[in-house]
Amino acid sequence: MDAIDVIIEKINEQGNTERNDYKNNRLAEIETNYLVEERKINQDHELQLARQTEQVHKQAQQRINRLTVGARQDALKKKQSYLERLFDEVAVVMSEWSIEETQAFAFGVLKTLQLKQATFIPGGLMDSSIFTTEWITETAKKLDMSLTLAPTSKTLEYGFLVEHEGVQYNFFYRDLLLEERKNKGREFMQVLFS
Repeated sequence: MDAIDVIIEKINEQGNTERNDYKNNRLAEIETNYLVEERKINQDHELQLARQTEQVHKQAQQRINRLTVGARQDALKKKQSYLERLFDEVAVVMSEWSIEETQAFAFGVLKTLQLKQATFIPGGLMDSSIFTTEWITETAKKLDMSLTLAPTSKTLEYGFLVEHEGVQYNFFYRDLLLEERKNKGREFMQVLFS
């Protein structure tokens, strides 16, 4: 019976060895799979973290850009509002010119136009003592032109119109200032706010 016991013992040892080898191989395979999966999960996590970080940076930059643009727009609106107030104040100053200042301005305009004949139409808000028949006659002589005084315009504005051959040249103060602002507003902004 000893030989049978030895054979059984050898078979058991061989079985134990094979079982241990199989167990060790399976554990090594599981360990390898675990390490591969862990590495893959870590790489995925790093990629996702990098994407999310980049997205957060982009969102932060977009917010900064929006805030910057908003601040610039607010500053521009304030500057434009200031410029509007400035032009409004100039319109008030012009409307309060003395008779001499108003007449000098009108004379300068007529001289610049260099017309041979024209009709002068005071604005509806102009005092009748400013552009009198005497002033029209004297101005016409100085400028060597035929100039007639028309009734006051129905348009309630400070300033005047000059009509020549059916064409009216508008010198209402607000319209002049509006045109000046349209043409040179950017220059005024640079001078005032640079």
